[in-house]
Amino acid sequence: MVRERGAHRGGRGGPARAALAGILAAVALLGASCGGGVGERAAQASPGPGGAGRSAATSTGSPATARAASSGYAGGGLAWSACSGAAGPSGYQCATLRVPLDYADPARGTIPIALDRRVATDGARGSILVDPGGPGVSGVDFLAEAWPYIPAYLTRHWTIVGFDPRGVARSDPVTCGPPSQLQAELTADPAPNTAAGFDALVALDRRFAAGCEARSGRLLAHVGTFDAARDMNRIREALGERELTYLGFSYGTLLGTAYAELYPRKIRAMVLDGAIDPAIGPIASAEQQAAGLQQQLDAFFASCRSGDCGWHPRGSPQSAFESLVARVRRRAVPVAGSGGQSVGLAVLLYGTASALYTPSSWPGLGRALSSLARGDGGPILSMFDSYVGRRPNGTFANTDEAETAIDCATTPAPTLAQIRAAAPAARAASPVFGLLDLYGEAGCSVWPVGASGPSGPVHAPGSPTIVVVGATHDPVTPYAWAKGLAAQFPHGVLVTRDGGGHTSYFQSSCVRRVVDRYLVTTVAPRPGTVCPTGNG
Repeated sequence: MVRERGAHRGGRGGPARAALAGILAAVALLGASCGGGVGERAAQASPGPGGAGRSAATSTGSPATARAASSGYAGGGLAWSACSGAAGPSGYQCATLRVPLDYADPARGTIPIALDRRVATDGARGSILVDPGGPGVSGVDFLAEAWPYIPAYLTRHWTIVGFDPRGVARSDPVTCGPPSQLQAELTADPAPNTAAGFDALVALDRRFAAGCEARSGRLLAHVGTFDAARDMNRIREALGERELTYLGFSYGTLLGTAYAELYPRKIRAMVLDGAIDPAIGPIASAEQQAAGLQQQLDAFFASCRSGDCGWHPRGSPQSAFESLVARVRRRAVPVAGSGGQSVGLAVLLYGTASALYTPSSWPGLGRALSSLARGDGGPILSMFDSYVGRRPNGTFANTDEAETAIDCATTPAPTLAQIRAAAPAARAASPVFGLLDLYGEAGCSVWPVGASGPSGPVHAPGSPTIVVVGATHDPVTPYAWAKGLAAQFPHGVLVTRDGGGHTSYFQSSCVRRVVDRYLVTTVAPRPGTVCPTGNG
């Protein structure tokens, strides 16, 4: 089962806040140019949101309410207004869409789905819906973070729309307990070497699950990926679009896959970047992701040996890292001025995993490990806090709670016995991350509701060309998953980025040109397209 934050509890792949910051920093360092090129010419020549050979869809500025009514959807259109306060980022427009809590029984009431947008600056030809992944990451916040790196030739003619999926942030968020309980969950030994340690971890998972059921029991059976995909269709209708244009990252690719399964003929263009293959079972997914993380950690060690990572330990970096792991496992390192926080195994491993999402974060990781070796755990603790959404006042964003609830409602979980039996293979896949990733499955093994989401090969009969993007050394969603997913769609096209780091759109100007041209014109990339990392 894919981990959003590199082996975190039951989560799936996608740029978390810490990972996204690293990806956007990489773009800034590359000095990526966002104008001109194929995408610019494609935008000028675009026949409109219907694409070549299709009738034009209604643009964002069209009477969405009337179109929604004609489709039989009683939820109405969207009342957009300037975002303010906690509703969304300043300078954007926000709206709320009411959708059924239970699509099988709409009489049970509705829940709110929060959206934001930036309207096209030169006449909207349509809307592009985006999702950053997670699950549990706010798409409303993501839009503002990613906006500076979305090419201007795309934003001139296309309104970009973000949303918080159900259970996330502003969309009826899942809650599971006080900050002190979540702190205990997140800092417990996540990769115990003993049966007693595993049992202790499972006991914490049971307590966490009980808290979620007590506080958000009404939601838990209705936050799965198929439910969110149905919400996406309601969003499409409310925007007044005949077909969906979608750009999804990491877990957002699973959302796109679910939408394609449910509504294959309601897709105009779909890009799935950092793909999850639902045909792979949870234990195999955990092992494969752990191997990808281990590969990137080994590459980080190699950069340290060449003097490029900011860490210069005596002996090999790998041996020095193993010593740090053993040290914090024996006794956590206190962090002065942190309100009693310390660096134990969880903080070290999660903080390290967060930096492996993009090579641009490696120097920061090297400096943090160097500080920890000197007894200063502040830098690695800061990386951990950013990764898990811990705020300076000790409270948490609901990322972890939503991540667990969504994942457990989506993918059937293995039994605890199956997890125990898989431990040797997990260690072999990755000495550092194998058990961390595998034991993250236990949270869903003791979850109070069952799963109903995309599992098994994709079918999506009648769907148009769907573009799947994969990086050859993606540490979180391995390249093999992108290849597998693209092959399952009736008209899937694989675009390959040669390089490391999680997801590709923000790490390669070539990928952006190829993807943007397709989003604007619906003209598919050539099969076998390969892009370098960076500008080019």
